[in-house]
Amino acid sequence: MPLGSLVRIALVQFAPLPGDVEANLRTAKMLSGKKKADIFVFPHLFSSAAEPQEASRYAEDDDGPTPTMLQELAISRKAYAIGSYLAKTPHSIAKSPSHGKPSYRYVVFNPDGICAAKYDQIHLSSIAAENDYVSPGSSLPFFDALTFRSSVIGSYDLRFPELAREFGLSWGFLLFAGGAYKSNEIHQWDALLQARATENQMFAIGCNFGQEKKKKAKNEGGQGKTGADAEGAGSASDPLDFGGHSAVYAPDGRMLHRAGENEQVLVLDINPFEVEWCRNRYQYLTDAKVELHKRHVFESQDDPDK
Repeated sequence: MPLGSLVRIALVQFAPLPGDVEANLRTAKMLSGKKKADIFVFPHLFSSAAEPQEASRYAEDDDGPTPTMLQELAISRKAYAIGSYLAKTPHSIAKSPSHGKPSYRYVVFNPDGICAAKYDQIHLSSIAAENDYVSPGSSLPFFDALTFRSSVIGSYDLRFPELAREFGLSWGFLLFAGGAYKSNEIHQWDALLQARATENQMFAIGCNFGQEKKKKAKNEGGQGKTGADAEGAGSASDPLDFGGHSAVYAPDGRMLHRAGENEQVLVLDINPFEVEWCRNRYQYLTDAKVELHKRHVFESQDDPDK
């Protein structure tokens, strides 16, 4: 294993109060304020945990309470802060089918408080009717975190390997994901994070919502989800039955650490140079036939029998 500078990651896993932005931001600040890290990561729509039909109600400007909290955290802790919120879209986009709809926006603030990246979640859940209330993004940004190429994807994006593969082929090192996965689908969250790390030989770092200890006994066997993730399993029987399991997976697929189900801040040191070590030893990305894959996809679309 090569020597190199360690990067400390803090995954702020907590139980949200849907729709209570002020309380959720207060909880996020309280939990993150107790930890020292280079990069702080929060769950999907951590400040609102809103249902899709409430998207417009909780939409914020670029200087709204959620991005402001993330920016202030980055400056005060001299760290990167990664989180998401419902963002208002430009009303100057005339005749756009997404006109007026907010987006699921992920933002990254660097230690100087400068926004290093903005990403509007591309994939939206049709079964949760997210397209009726939310505007999709169109491209995945890259940014440098402590000189290491990084990117962030949304909760539902995690189910689609193409985005992570695009980032992997660009020699990305750190892939962050915000989650809102429920207890009955937490095994999928675990598997998807591990797969994105293994197939692209990079770190996959995911922060999911957890639940309060007192709710754990009540929520045994709970099913469904809120629109914060809209994974497509229908209505939630309990909007707070989140599964936790915020985790960090290494480039070879090893689970380095994983949180439980309850509220906690998972802090872990990683060595990003493991990415280069793993790719040099096991050259899966080098061996990938990218153009061949594309050709097969196009052929199958033209001729269903192929």
